[in-house]
Amino acid sequence: MSKTEINEIDSLLVKANDFRLSKQERLKNTNVVYDLLNKREDSISIGYLFKIADRYYNIEEYDDFKRVSDKIYKLSSAKKDTVHIVKSLNNIADYYFYTLKNDSAYYYYTKLEKLYKDSGINEINPRVAHNKACILLYEKNYIQCEVNVIEILKEAIKKNDVRLVYDCYLILGMSSRGLKDYNTAINYYNKSLIQAEKLKDYPQYILLKAQPLNYIALVLQEQKKYKEALEYSQRALSLDDFEKSDVISYIYFTNTLAYSKFKTGDNSCLKTFVNCLKIGDSINNSHIQLTSKLHLSEYHAFKKDTLSALQYANSVLVDARQNKIFEDELKALELLAKIDPKNSTIYNERYITLSDSLQNVERATRNKFARIEFETDEITSEKKLIEAENRRISAQRRLILGFSLFLIIALVLLYIVKAQRTKNRELQYKQKQQQANFEIYQLMLDQHQKIEEGKQMEKQRISRELHDGVMGKLTAIRLNLFILNKKNDPETIARCMKQVDEIQNIEKEIRKIAHDLNQNLFADTSDFVLMVDNLVANIKEHSTVRFRVTADEAIDWTTVSSAVKIQVYRILQESLQNIGKYAKAENVSITMLKKDNAIVVSVTDDGVGFNTNQAKGGIGLKNMKERAAEIGATLKILSEKQQGTQIILTIPT
Repeated sequence: MSKTEINEIDSLLVKANDFRLSKQERLKNTNVVYDLLNKREDSISIGYLFKIADRYYNIEEYDDFKRVSDKIYKLSSAKKDTVHIVKSLNNIADYYFYTLKNDSAYYYYTKLEKLYKDSGINEINPRVAHNKACILLYEKNYIQCEVNVIEILKEAIKKNDVRLVYDCYLILGMSSRGLKDYNTAINYYNKSLIQAEKLKDYPQYILLKAQPLNYIALVLQEQKKYKEALEYSQRALSLDDFEKSDVISYIYFTNTLAYSKFKTGDNSCLKTFVNCLKIGDSINNSHIQLTSKLHLSEYHAFKKDTLSALQYANSVLVDARQNKIFEDELKALELLAKIDPKNSTIYNERYITLSDSLQNVERATRNKFARIEFETDEITSEKKLIEAENRRISAQRRLILGFSLFLIIALVLLYIVKAQRTKNRELQYKQKQQQANFEIYQLMLDQHQKIEEGKQMEKQRISRELHDGVMGKLTAIRLNLFILNKKNDPETIARCMKQVDEIQNIEKEIRKIAHDLNQNLFADTSDFVLMVDNLVANIKEHSTVRFRVTADEAIDWTTVSSAVKIQVYRILQESLQNIGKYAKAENVSITMLKKDNAIVVSVTDDGVGFNTNQAKGGIGLKNMKERAAEIGATLKILSEKQQGTQIILTIPT
């Protein structure tokens, strides 16, 4: 809501509460504000809606007051705004109270009391209990009214709430009057007078003093102490010019005064009765009209003007019945029975019937109020039980949620720990693999070094053989044959022919050296095969399995990278380990063949075999496939139960 809108609404609300303006103008301003806020549901709007409700109440537009209060209650309930729920519910209860719908008012006030207690609001509005007591008083439930008011009075005295103390004494006086305990009633009214003296700062201070005086006058009239009653009425009217300041109070006080005058023989009362009725008609106040007509009927009956007396009494009978003011209807019937003796039996019977009916209604009303109290308590108890059950369910849900969260966290932690352990094992495995690969690589280096050392030794041996043997013999033959340059005789030639035979021997010796050299050249390309032979030899030391290793001489292992040879070696190692653990084989064949642009290494056994589909998840087989993939090779595993197993590794070159 913009500042401009707020300023406009504030201005309209001020005008709506300006009593210098006509009722229609104030109502129009209130309606405009309500239309502006009707579509809003924020907290600012709720605050303004309360002000609008107050304006409708001040203008006496009670139905609009109720409508706005219902809207506030609905909005507040949706937001679970306890403070505004209580205030709006108080407005609704007040509506029923001021429109004399006592059962509904009593229900809402009782509900409001329970809400105050259940919501934990510290300050309970004392007017709630006060208005309930007023309802009990109106319904003539005097005993319960006194019980309730005394409790309110104790709290009011404790909190020094002078105005509430004053109101409590007034109610106690009225209740005692209803019980016809007149002296007690007068005592309570006098106590309210004492409290009124403490309320001088109140705008209604004069009226607060005058009311107890008028009530005392009414009690004295019932005691037939008319002169004393006259004095109290005069005291009340002397406090202010009520005809100008408060016309309704003026009529009530004047009617009381005039009746006392009538009973003391002062005929000036007639003019007062007529004037009161005239004003009552002008403001359409049914209570003033009925009281004035009763007084006029009684006055004319006393003056033997039976026709006028009957006219006023019958008018009261009709109006009282129409407005459901049964107390005045009873007074009219009682008066008619005296004025019209011929029909007194009819009036008396109607009086008794109505009186009995009213007593039954009063009894039913008392029971109804008791039932409202009980049902409200029961509803509150059920609500508390439901709330307790909801709290239990909520606690149970929180417990389940907490346990579920704990379980989820525990499972997550367990998964993390397990995953970490798996990761650690994989890391350890990789480290072991790296270590094993390093050892294999070192073994290959050692093997290669030994082969190189063997080569060097063989070269040195051949060098010595050639130098010391062949070269020496050739030198000797050359020297022996050199003589042919000088002599060509047959004897010399015959001797030299022996040297030719010796050359043949040297040829054989050179051939032998060449053969040995060819064997060493083969050894240059068989260092990996030797490693495989050594692997098999190690297994043979603790196994009865018969091994056969076949290596294609066409494979040049020197052109194969160390990384490939390491992985091939590890695959062979894993294969042979699996055979030893599971195959129960008697014969194992390892072949290494050259096929086109690939080296094919196969391991075949005659063991028990296995179902390759069921064994796909084995760690050993998985590792072998991963190793094959690392070097770009393919690995096939062929096996059937009781048919042995063949592992084929194809390595591209």
